[in-house]
Amino acid sequence: MKIGKISFFKSMVYSITLLSLISTALAIQVDIEGNLPAEAREGDVIEFNLTVSGIPKAADFISFETDLETYGSYPLYNFTDFNVTTNSNNYVLNLSNGDEIVVLQVKGKVPVVKEIVQVNKLTLVEFDSKRTGYAYYRFKLMDDEKNPLKDSDTKTFSISVPEIESFKSKLVSIEDPFFRNYLIEMFDKGLVHESNELADYLNSRNEGAVVPLLWTVIGLVLAVIIGIIIGIRISNSEEVDEL
Repeated sequence: MKIGKISFFKSMVYSITLLSLISTALAIQVDIEGNLPAEAREGDVIEFNLTVSGIPKAADFISFETDLETYGSYPLYNFTDFNVTTNSNNYVLNLSNGDEIVVLQVKGKVPVVKEIVQVNKLTLVEFDSKRTGYAYYRFKLMDDEKNPLKDSDTKTFSISVPEIESFKSKLVSIEDPFFRNYLIEMFDKGLVHESNELADYLNSRNEGAVVPLLWTVIGLVLAVIIGIIIGIRISNSEEVDEL
C-alpha cells in the first residue's frame, strides 16, 4: 500500500510538472528592439519595435497603451503587418483572424512634467509630483467580448527633469541646513530661477559671509513677495475697471 501511495504521489508530481512545462511553452513572448531606459529625460524621443508572439487562439483583441506623446508627424503606433497607424495612445487591435504574432512600431516623446506660470514679471515653475510609474507600453489580451485574459505585459519608466537635477547638484556643496532648507522651499514654491541664483551666490562665497547672505535672502524674498502683491493688486484693479 505504501508503494502504491508513493507511485501515485510521483505520478501527480510528474503530471503537475508536465502541465507547468506545457503552460510555459504556450505562454506569450515579448521581444523589444530599441533602447528603453529606466529613467528618461522629459521631451526625449523614444523609438522601439515591440513583437508579441505566441498569442493564444482564445484572444480576439489586444489592447495597447502608452504614456508617450505624439512626436511631429510620426504616428504613435504603426502595426506593420496590419497596415494600421494611429496617434491614439490607447488602441485596441482586432485579432479575429487568429493572428499569433503582432509587430508594433512605437515612436513618441517623453511627457513634459512642468508647467510655467507667468504672474506679471514673476515666473513660477510648477513640477508634477508624479515622475514615476509611466509606461513605454502596456498591453493585455482580451476575448471576443473584450474581457481581459491573464496575458499582459508592461514596461515602465521614470522621468528625469533637468532643472531638478541641476538644482540638486548645487545643494550638495551648501552645508548650512538653514540655507539648504530655505532654498528647497523656494524651489518647491515655483521660484526656480530665484533659488538657482541664490544657490549660485552661496556657492561662490566663503563660509564667513553668513550674515550678509542672510540679509540677501531676506531682501530677495521680500522683493518677490512685494512683486506678487503688486501684481495681484494690479490684476484686481483692472477687473474692477472692466466692471
